[in-house]
Amino acid sequence: MQTKAQFTFEKVAHNKENDLHMVVSLTAPKISWQKRRPPICVIPVIDCSQSMSSHSKMEYTKQSVLKLIDHLQPGDFIGLVGFSTAAFVITPPIEITQSKKDELKTKVGELQPMAWTNFSDGMLTGLQLGNKTDLPNGTQVRIIMFTDGAANKGVATTKDEIAALAKKTMQECSISAFGYGADAQQDLLLEVSKAGKGNYAYIKNPEDALSAFGKELGGLLSTYATNVVIELAPHNGHRIADVISDVDVEEDDNKVKIKLGEVLAEESRSLVFAVKLSEQKQALPRDVNIFDIKMSYDIVDEDGKKISKTEELKAKIRFVKEGEEQDKATKAVDEIVAVAQLAKKQIEAEKLADKGDYKAAEVVLRAQATDFDSRGLINYAAVANNVSGSVGSQALYASSAGYRSSMLRSTSRGSGYGVSQMDSKAVVELESLNLALNNSTQSTFSASFAGDSGVTVNSEIPGGGGTVWPADASSDNPVPNGVTVAGSIIVPRADVAEQKKAKRPLKVSKSRSKRW
Repeated sequence: MQTKAQFTFEKVAHNKENDLHMVVSLTAPKISWQKRRPPICVIPVIDCSQSMSSHSKMEYTKQSVLKLIDHLQPGDFIGLVGFSTAAFVITPPIEITQSKKDELKTKVGELQPMAWTNFSDGMLTGLQLGNKTDLPNGTQVRIIMFTDGAANKGVATTKDEIAALAKKTMQECSISAFGYGADAQQDLLLEVSKAGKGNYAYIKNPEDALSAFGKELGGLLSTYATNVVIELAPHNGHRIADVISDVDVEEDDNKVKIKLGEVLAEESRSLVFAVKLSEQKQALPRDVNIFDIKMSYDIVDEDGKKISKTEELKAKIRFVKEGEEQDKATKAVDEIVAVAQLAKKQIEAEKLADKGDYKAAEVVLRAQATDFDSRGLINYAAVANNVSGSVGSQALYASSAGYRSSMLRSTSRGSGYGVSQMDSKAVVELESLNLALNNSTQSTFSASFAGDSGVTVNSEIPGGGGTVWPADASSDNPVPNGVTVAGSIIVPRADVAEQKKAKRPLKVSKSRSKRW
């Protein structure tokens, strides 16, 4: 994993305190998920309340789960939970075989809408199954909540209560949340996905569910690192004044620890800090180390074994004579800062809007837009103004939940990798900020699930399962031993031994620092 630390100003005056921003970035490489595929355990938790009967929501949910079942391979696990007035276990997590797939499909097909929405009971039941199942080392366990309404039954019904419950009980599981329809409680689902270290999806139209589930599976299969933790320790009176990024933070004796969760292949994650650098006695001819930074994370190797890694780096800056300092922020670094600031201000504005103070919420975001404009960040100013327009009144705030949640989940992460489906307006605005919305695996699976005939899935199925042909493949392309699955014909996987001939050990830079 590539790591670097940058400041908005590379040269600062030595004879005064300096307030500026530091960005710590980590970038995961592109990986061949077929050769380096982690085992996964997926537990869909399906809302079976009566409202799921409208607009084909239940039928599209079933189609999504059926496609998921088709894409799993031996070594993967799947459990199923439904919930209405109370939760019920359709099946505990089981290892996938062809006969089990057939049984699961029958059970999914039998699901019908019933009564109320006990979201918390469904979530807790899914977590209980995921936490107690004996799974192979390195298995990723993902609970996926599907719902179209507000939580109106159970031990917890507000977003804060349910998010706290998720954090308390998730253990090694992660939780994604898919909200069907503009009337779903999107802010609840956003908080659950954030607390659960999973993904959020805004399903405006039921047919969007298929591509969303494809992206969700693509993200799981392309996960590069999990349990990512960043620790920072300052030197010589320098300090972190604030953590701008929307992340879980622990502080102890001026040291900061951040639990980042997962990083997907091809993804760049950046952490933004407001820092205060202490005055220095003299200018120096070289860069000075300001912070020691340590990053630890887990990866799954090609043999399916979990391996813990540690990397260390130093954040350095140059102290110069007054008049020689950098007078304008480095734009590329300042743009990363702006994304984190936009998320921070949206959170602040929504807290005001939740209290009914919509005008104050609008002012917060418009002030941030003015600040962006003064820094020459024109696109960021435009987006901040647009977001401000979604909080200016009760009606605007209520109708913009999908848009706001899509924006916030993406700007908080610094990419759209953690949003399996988002509002179309948010897509346009995030692209104007040059934020990546998918990695290559997510794009491939999303198109494949949605049945996009313009996309040829000529890679192997998850874990090297085989080549996928369209179901109407001509006789010139025979498919030996194929089975027809959800509109595709899948050739059984190649010999695993053949996939493991060429292994590339991960190289990690070492530090001689004794700080840790």
